[in-house]
Amino acid sequence: MAKNSVTVTNEENGGEVVLVVKKKKFPWWIFLLLLPLVLLIPVKRDINVEFLEGGSDIAVAQTPATVLYPEISTFGAVSERTFQGNTDDAGKVSVKDAKMPLWYKLFGGLRDSVSVSCGNDCQAVAGLKDSYKSFPETSYKQVRLTAKTSVETVKVIDLDDNQPLPDATVKISGDGLAETTVITDPSGAVDINSMPVCGTVKVVASRDGYENDTLEATLFDLNNMSEGEKTLKLRPLKGCVKVVVKNLKTKTLLAGATITLTIDGQSQKLTTNTNGVGIGQFDSLRITQQLNFLASKSGYADTTLSGYNVKDFMALDEEKRTMYLRPLTTSLVFINTDNNNVLEGVTNKIYKNGSLVATEYSNTKGEFIVSNISETDKISVVASKTGYSTNSTKVKNQTFANLNTQASRTIPLTKNEPPKPTPQPTPPQRNDNPPDLKGQSGDLRVNLQWYTKTDLDLHVIDPCGNEIYFSKRRASCSGGVGTLDLDANALFGTTSRPQENIYWNSPAKGTYTIKVHCFKWRERVSTPITYNVTVIDKGVRTDKRGQISSGGNIAVLKHTVE
Repeated sequence: MAKNSVTVTNEENGGEVVLVVKKKKFPWWIFLLLLPLVLLIPVKRDINVEFLEGGSDIAVAQTPATVLYPEISTFGAVSERTFQGNTDDAGKVSVKDAKMPLWYKLFGGLRDSVSVSCGNDCQAVAGLKDSYKSFPETSYKQVRLTAKTSVETVKVIDLDDNQPLPDATVKISGDGLAETTVITDPSGAVDINSMPVCGTVKVVASRDGYENDTLEATLFDLNNMSEGEKTLKLRPLKGCVKVVVKNLKTKTLLAGATITLTIDGQSQKLTTNTNGVGIGQFDSLRITQQLNFLASKSGYADTTLSGYNVKDFMALDEEKRTMYLRPLTTSLVFINTDNNNVLEGVTNKIYKNGSLVATEYSNTKGEFIVSNISETDKISVVASKTGYSTNSTKVKNQTFANLNTQASRTIPLTKNEPPKPTPQPTPPQRNDNPPDLKGQSGDLRVNLQWYTKTDLDLHVIDPCGNEIYFSKRRASCSGGVGTLDLDANALFGTTSRPQENIYWNSPAKGTYTIKVHCFKWRERVSTPITYNVTVIDKGVRTDKRGQISSGGNIAVLKHTVE
């Protein structure tokens, strides 16, 4: 029987009737008509961004941020929207309820993009674009900031002559900056192309033959530095070289030889030590400079030495630093002695036929050479040395034949006796505090004595014009301080043996004026009373006696301190 059919039996005639029931189908094509309408339903979504500092997970908190995003209409029209706000303490920012149709959320966003920017004084990200779909709705898209940078120029110069140093090596490193190495240009300059706005940059300049120099600063520091302050100055490494000069034939040291050093076309000369060592020393030479030596001496053939720079030459042993001069014509070796001991460093003036031809200095063996002697020449030698008597008679107008033995060529010098010291007079014995005086002693002391109850006052005017007395008991002059420490027979406590005393430690040089003033007369008669002024200067005592009447004011004496 067919599906969806029903059999019915007729009771009257027993016949059967088959009824076929047909189900009505829903028109599926209606879904096709409704689907576009469903896709046009507007929906909303969030755009979530988390900003972190470059190279770390530190949140960029409370910082202005901008999000540029498209808002899509029902039929796909795009409107650019801008969100501006501050990140929260976690560095996060959210754009809430961005509008779009369902079809865009499901299928769109492939070409449309969201642009975000954020930044502070040190780091920033600007115009970072990514597809809409890369921004999750329920979590946060992490965006890392990069350091803001600038370009700065530093220079490298020679500290000695302030000239630029090209081809110097400059190493640059710093906060958030990978170490880079650059070479200075012909003007000695180099650019720091990625100078971070925040953080410190370290710049180390070096070049062969120089000490390194370092500059460490922030961009703010560099912007406020003068050109000279941000210039790295390399100090040339220097050394001294010693050259030894010897006689090629005798291998003895040659004092008084001339050494000429030529560097870069510039020459300087010196004479080997006149104390007999036979060594010449050149100081403060740059270690990279190439050396060219020429050694010369009268009666010898010149010789040269080259092929070394200062650094290599300093490492040579003495033999390789020795220049040998070959003697010319006939030469004789003379010796200076002191009580049969060889004497070095003697000045020997050589005269040939009455004319001065050379000055030779004896070496450590006491030897010196007279060169280029002919058989008819008459040789004279005047030998002298500080502290010794001069010998001009041992070799005087002697011919070659007369100088055929070493004894005839040995010139003795006698040491001068040092002068005997002049006896010095015995200084007088100091007596700064004799028993008859009261009060404090010092390098300078002035004391006044009298023998009644009348009130006398001692006054002293120092070289600065200060007057020391009972109303001004202390005064300073050129570092020396004068003090009145005794004032007798004032209002109370009178005595018949009074004294007043003023003293100085380290008194100023100059003239001191000493006066006596009768301040209050207490005598029954008008007869003048006698006083005594004592001056003690570095233990030397001077006394000055006198008389004074009522109301008297006497300038007793003037004393000069040397």
